[in-house]
Amino acid sequence: MKSGSRHYTPLAILLLGALAYVRGLFGGFLFDDYPNIVSNTLLQTVDGSLFHWMIAALSSGAGLLRRPVSMLSFALNFYWFGMSPLAFKIVNLAIHLLNGWLVYRLGLRLVPQLVSRNEDPDRARGIALFAAGLWLLHPLNVSGVMYVVQRMNELSASFTLAGLLCYAEGRLRMSQGRPGLFLCCGGILAFGTLATFSKENGVLITAYALVIEAIGFRFAAPAQARGVLGGFFILTVLAPCLAFAIYLGLHPGWLQHGYAERTFTLEQRLLTEPRVLFHYLLWIFVPWPAWMSLYHDDIPAATDWLHPLGTLPAILAWLVLMALAVALRRRQTAFTFAVAWFLVGHSMESTVLPLELVFEHRNYLPMYGPLLGATVLAAPAVSQRLGRRRAMAAAAFALLALSTLTALRAYTWGDNFRLAFVTAADHPDSPRALYDAGRTLIQEAEAEGRPVKAAQIEARADFQRAAALDPLSVFSSAALVLSYSDEPQVPPAAIEDLRFRFEHTGIFQIAVFSSVLRAATDGKLALSPTDIESLVKAALDNPSTGNSMRAQILNDYGRYQFVRRNDAQQAVTLTLAAVAQDPSNPLFRINLAKLALALNRVDKAQEAIEAAQRLDHADLYRKDIAGIMTQIAAARTPH
Repeated sequence: MKSGSRHYTPLAILLLGALAYVRGLFGGFLFDDYPNIVSNTLLQTVDGSLFHWMIAALSSGAGLLRRPVSMLSFALNFYWFGMSPLAFKIVNLAIHLLNGWLVYRLGLRLVPQLVSRNEDPDRARGIALFAAGLWLLHPLNVSGVMYVVQRMNELSASFTLAGLLCYAEGRLRMSQGRPGLFLCCGGILAFGTLATFSKENGVLITAYALVIEAIGFRFAAPAQARGVLGGFFILTVLAPCLAFAIYLGLHPGWLQHGYAERTFTLEQRLLTEPRVLFHYLLWIFVPWPAWMSLYHDDIPAATDWLHPLGTLPAILAWLVLMALAVALRRRQTAFTFAVAWFLVGHSMESTVLPLELVFEHRNYLPMYGPLLGATVLAAPAVSQRLGRRRAMAAAAFALLALSTLTALRAYTWGDNFRLAFVTAADHPDSPRALYDAGRTLIQEAEAEGRPVKAAQIEARADFQRAAALDPLSVFSSAALVLSYSDEPQVPPAAIEDLRFRFEHTGIFQIAVFSSVLRAATDGKLALSPTDIESLVKAALDNPSTGNSMRAQILNDYGRYQFVRRNDAQQAVTLTLAAVAQDPSNPLFRINLAKLALALNRVDKAQEAIEAAQRLDHADLYRKDIAGIMTQIAAARTPH
């Protein structure tokens, strides 16, 4: 490779990556984008003051640490460009391109440790570049880039890669007799902190560094430095693992509590994940876009060692791969690196934690290990068989082909309607995909100004099939009930099915409940008072319904009583109960003030709105409070 092309070729791959993704930038927000960004009013209070930036940074309910670095990036996006999905996606793409560059720079330092020490430097550079290109242009990453909320994962990967780059550079300096120990440890700690506060899997940075050290550098250093490195990994890898194991031993119910909200147990998850990991490897090495999806709930959980049939073979295959990785660590370093990197990358999200079974964005950083390892292993044979020029041409063709697949998938993601229909066609057994397809039929009719009734009727088949596939999910069942809006009757069987799901679903969805009750309150849904009472009771009886959700249910039921039943006393009683359930939420005091004004109880309205004002620490309801205060002042003014 000529020296001039060393600079231009990586830039050309980055440009190819940008072009592959460009048609995916025009899609909208999806799924978890709404609670984290679109409907997150705390995120949208940023006005330049430090207080509101801090509120925005801590406005996520995701993860133990609330992911403040990622939330700040979303707040900055909103502050500069408003709630534009295009702007959010452009930033996501820019981060992905940056990560591609970091992957390449890290590869330049890793490849010499994974190949023969007398490897041609130009070929080693070519291996690093090709592996980085495979990673950057891989269609499996489309959902991790175009799905806005996955910026959390991207940013965590950015800081992880930056820290690992510091570590690898520091170790190279140490191997040359130059100072580098501070760069190693300081880079991991500084960037690891930022990675962890972007998303919790950033804590894996030290485990990734251990893979690089144990397999690549093999602790080859002077005795004192080797002792420091050993102590560093004991403190940052071994000690946290032991602490977590001890905590689980002392608090065995902690994990089980999380699984109470899932449709599978801890044992079933552990039996399922080995098979899921092979799905991931299949998608990495056979990157056919139709196999990929935002949703993979059509992959069933294992019920025991033999069901589904691939459960036991997958477990045995991973045991064999790990044994081979250990046995071949000297002769086939790249293979050992690939296995270790991939498994470390999945050690948090694909093991004991009560997370969903499958998400392809979990491969964002872990997939680099298999891609780099496979490239290192294949490069000598390809180069020998084809010769240097033909090997370079074949590599260029492979990257172009991969970018074409990514462009095709990005095009699908460039329109929410198209994405929903394609996903349902490719994954006909996915309840979420079917639900999305049915909902999209209705949204498409609304967007085009067509009568929605025909679309609602057509969507019922998708909702019914989705509900049958997932007997505890409330989304499709509620959508089926809502599809009877503006009709004289809702089938009693549909109401009873929704009532059962509200009571027994593992994770109660307050937004779904509110949408049904709001439709009934507004007179769009023909539900009787008895129907409403049964739905409310079921929601309150659900074990996963926390106090804040109970408060919202009572509040919404109070509005129903006031608007539809003209029962002001019951409305006040229910709203007071909501206040008692969640006394720190100013919203329910505001609603209490509105009810008091409607009943001409100005003194009670004043009392409630002053309490709301004291509770509104983030100024979230400032305009609502000011409006009610104006009404109170007007009510006290003699006419």
